[in-house]
Amino acid sequence: MKKRTYIKYVSFLFTLFAVQACSDNLEQAAGISEGTSELQIRLSSFQGEDFPLVSGEDRIESMKAYRFEEGILRKVYDPIKVSSDIYRLPLDRLSGMLYVVANGTSVLDFSIEGSTTETDWLQTVVSTKNGEALHYFTQKIDLSNQSETQPMQASLTRGVARFDFRIKAEGNVSVTDFVFRQVAQQAYFFSDSTVRSPENVVKSDYTVCTPEMPLSQNTSGILYLYEQVNSALSVYLQAVIDGKTYTFEKVLPETIHRNTVYTIVLRKDVLDVEARLEVEAWGNGNGSDLFPDYANRVKVDLLQSELPEGVEVSATKDAVTLPYWETDLLLAVACDNELEALSVSNMYGVTVESVPIKNKFDGLNRFRIRKLLYPPNVANESFSLQFRRKGFQHVYPEDAITFSLSANPTMLSGNMEFGVGKYQFDFERYVDNELGILNLPEGKELLLVYAEGEDEWVKIMPVEGQSDAYRIVAGWRPNDPTANGRKQDVTLVICNRIDGSCREEYTVSRRNYGLPVTWLHGIWWCKYNACGNSRSFEDQVLSSNDPARLAGKTVFEYLADCTPEVFFDLWKWAYQGDSGMGMQVIDKDGVAVMDRYSGQVSAHINRLPSDALSPEGYELPSMEDFNRIFDATDYVWVMWNGMHELKIPWEGHSRIRRTQQRRNDITVGSIALTDLITIEMQSPDFPEYEPIVWYGPGAQWNDAGIYHGHYNNILWSVCSPEEGSGWYLAGSMGGLYLTKNGAGNRDTRVLRFKKSPVEFVY
Repeated sequence: MKKRTYIKYVSFLFTLFAVQACSDNLEQAAGISEGTSELQIRLSSFQGEDFPLVSGEDRIESMKAYRFEEGILRKVYDPIKVSSDIYRLPLDRLSGMLYVVANGTSVLDFSIEGSTTETDWLQTVVSTKNGEALHYFTQKIDLSNQSETQPMQASLTRGVARFDFRIKAEGNVSVTDFVFRQVAQQAYFFSDSTVRSPENVVKSDYTVCTPEMPLSQNTSGILYLYEQVNSALSVYLQAVIDGKTYTFEKVLPETIHRNTVYTIVLRKDVLDVEARLEVEAWGNGNGSDLFPDYANRVKVDLLQSELPEGVEVSATKDAVTLPYWETDLLLAVACDNELEALSVSNMYGVTVESVPIKNKFDGLNRFRIRKLLYPPNVANESFSLQFRRKGFQHVYPEDAITFSLSANPTMLSGNMEFGVGKYQFDFERYVDNELGILNLPEGKELLLVYAEGEDEWVKIMPVEGQSDAYRIVAGWRPNDPTANGRKQDVTLVICNRIDGSCREEYTVSRRNYGLPVTWLHGIWWCKYNACGNSRSFEDQVLSSNDPARLAGKTVFEYLADCTPEVFFDLWKWAYQGDSGMGMQVIDKDGVAVMDRYSGQVSAHINRLPSDALSPEGYELPSMEDFNRIFDATDYVWVMWNGMHELKIPWEGHSRIRRTQQRRNDITVGSIALTDLITIEMQSPDFPEYEPIVWYGPGAQWNDAGIYHGHYNNILWSVCSPEEGSGWYLAGSMGGLYLTKNGAGNRDTRVLRFKKSPVEFVY
């Protein structure tokens, strides 16, 4: 064991301590000509690596050097980057004072060679931007004291202080409120012998987290502050620990130093412990404690580890790379102390368990490490598995092994999404056509697996022009008797093409709904009008419960024979505007009207998008769709049976056969709804398909209701966004005929949907 001076920790719920950064030694850059004056520049690091850098802290976006002689700026230099963390600056003379600045050159853009004074320059003030401190670095070098033949070295000092947050409490911890109060928003850009703040400095609060976005884990770099002398600076924190709420408000150090890390520690040892905030400078105390021998850091013991295929250990044995697939390994750690592995965040999908020692050959430290499968589009991650040595009070960053978790080489685009431990994606609605595209790495294949008895409702289609890219396409079954909203699953399996190894399984689900349909001239028409909420499958006649099919009849036959109550329930629905909420025929003071009819409607149904009112996978037919049935060479008198010829035949098929029937046993309230017509239409060229049947209440366009000499002036909803045109059943019962009529916004219409185009039918 070694000894090291430290500040003793006091048992309290909150501890705040600061770590002053120091400069590392710089290695001499190679290839420097003899007699050349050169400055080598790099960033300083924190002492003992106790406080590793937060991502982005060492990012350099700009760097300049400023040389002053006799108090006047004489020259501005641009250092040259030679590696990821080293810059070189050739110097033309070794006299005066040189200031090196990184990431803060925009603050100093007023500098003018030959006129800017060093006194004014050192009074430069830097401000926050939207409450965030600028991450910049500075260093001052007296060139007159430097050698002309040896490379000079400069370690840049950070211009901000960093605050970290640590939780040292057992049980469930959630920080619901965390606020830094009265934070100074301006500071002097350059450091002085003592910390000072500009006069009339602006102060404001900074919120770290709220109850809507609580904090429950250790966080480095939770806030960055400019150096300041600020007696008003404080922190407010509210936390819930195992269901109990604790509130703290403590004054922070009056002097905040730049290039320093402060750590706020939430500590909970017993239920009723005193809460204190205390500031100590690392390395300035009078106590001492044992600390690890850093020359003997923890490393992977390859001999006693059991590492499956795909697991790689670095040459230094302090880093492990895990493959993207599910992995289970036994990791032996070489150390002269017994180790305890600290918990790992659930976000990584990694669990660590200590393996009990069975015999003296096992070694002191063995851990079972399990990692879940990383699905497509989950980025590679890395974390440090931290250990605590038995008998030591503190945890040291050096006692850790870095784990890199590889990303899945398969890429997924589209509407499906998977996560670590989340290998099922449920659309929770009906969906068809393209669900997503998988780009497979070389040597992989994609398979579909169904549960026994499930329909093969998904198809794999290669992407044209792309090797190893596959579309996942969902299909549709006309008049599917199982399409009652049930959950429908398929498992996507990705594995090695040769031996099926490295198997990945992802389950995709949808709700299987379907409306009864019949085919006519290239269109799958719904058999029934929309009911209730037109967008909801639950309100519609489903293919799984088609009353005509269950009765062994066509819809035309069923509407002739069903009870008056059943007929009325199917017949009574009409729609206005864009609400999609059906109106029913009612008796209002002896007049048949649509309930909730309004004379003030802003939206014209026919001008809406085709799927604006329909359930998923269905839509309103267009004028061209209707024309394949209605648009004849002469009047179509629907009060008679007969045949009509289409103006524009569909693929050479021009004839439509009509049959009509009436019902006179339907009532609503005290009103007899007489002569309710039902019309079936069919192409004699396709007798295998059931005819399409038209029915429904007459249109209402004012408060007089739906009766216009009879109840059969049906107005159909048609998708016609540009013209708003449509089809209408006009005339009297002695001369009832089809005509084109788009009508107005307030006119009520029946909705008859068609199946939206689908890539494959199974």
